[in-house]
Amino acid sequence: MRALRQLVFLLIIILPLSLPPAHAADAPLEKITVAQFGKEKFLLYMPLYVAMEEGIFAKNGLDVDLKFAGNDDQIFAAVIGGSAQFGMGDPVFTAISHDKGGPGKVVAMMITKLPLGGVTNKDKVPRIDKPEDLGGLRVSSFPEPSTTYTILTELKRTHNLDLSIVQAPFGGQIPLLETDKVDIAFDIEPTVSVTEDKGYRVVANLADWADPQAITGVTTTEDYIKSHPETVQKVVASLQQAVDLIYSSPQTSYDVGKKLYPNLSEKVIKAAVDRMLAMDIYPRSVSVAGDLWQRSLKTRLDSGELKKPQATEVAVDNSFALKAQK
Repeated sequence: MRALRQLVFLLIIILPLSLPPAHAADAPLEKITVAQFGKEKFLLYMPLYVAMEEGIFAKNGLDVDLKFAGNDDQIFAAVIGGSAQFGMGDPVFTAISHDKGGPGKVVAMMITKLPLGGVTNKDKVPRIDKPEDLGGLRVSSFPEPSTTYTILTELKRTHNLDLSIVQAPFGGQIPLLETDKVDIAFDIEPTVSVTEDKGYRVVANLADWADPQAITGVTTTEDYIKSHPETVQKVVASLQQAVDLIYSSPQTSYDVGKKLYPNLSEKVIKAAVDRMLAMDIYPRSVSVAGDLWQRSLKTRLDSGELKKPQATEVAVDNSFALKAQK
């Protein structure tokens, strides 16, 4: 019995030392800036918004400010330039930076499947079941060098398609369709579900023709990791907790989606969220899988944006993501 009491006493002392320090309720939150793709909030980045709206960042001692930075290359430029500590966008720009002798690290993976639906308002456009069905059509794309443009051009090249790719910024995809400049507009949620609710048809899904790869990740710099490792850990852990919550409680995503788009019906929000979750676009673990990373690098090598092969660890630091899972 005495030995048991001693063991319990030791556990009481040791266990608290092994747990991460909790953020004191009255302690000031650390302010950080996250540069995000586009010029507004998108359902696509649900883990980020769940972490914000559900108080996950705050519980981990962070006050997150969003910076809308435009296209993927501009997001990473904001990180390198120091106007944002973290970027949420195409993570392959870290590899492209290293290819040119620059900095950059990916510390978390957010999206591994391309959640782009192809919608049309034209009766003549059939259901697109395979890439070859796109032959002879005009499709919209977000501007080069977006992931959408890269994958569409890769499909055009590998399948030798007579495919016209029309570029437009965010918010410009559906207008291209409605002014008869394209036959199919590729867009993200909730736009796809909004147009479907208006009577347009969803006839394609780019994820059907692209293997899972590193679509969207969280980027920072080596210097920031070195000077603020605890902050990086808090960010990555918060996002892992948000992903866990998204899959365990879809209602949380519906509620957050309604906050983001108060003018949309619950029907549209639910359809959009359910479509994304059914596709498993968010990896269950935010660590960067080596095979997915190399698949993304190959796409950029084939397009010429990346000049030479690169080991995963050059631009990826999984140490924070792996610790967040423990």
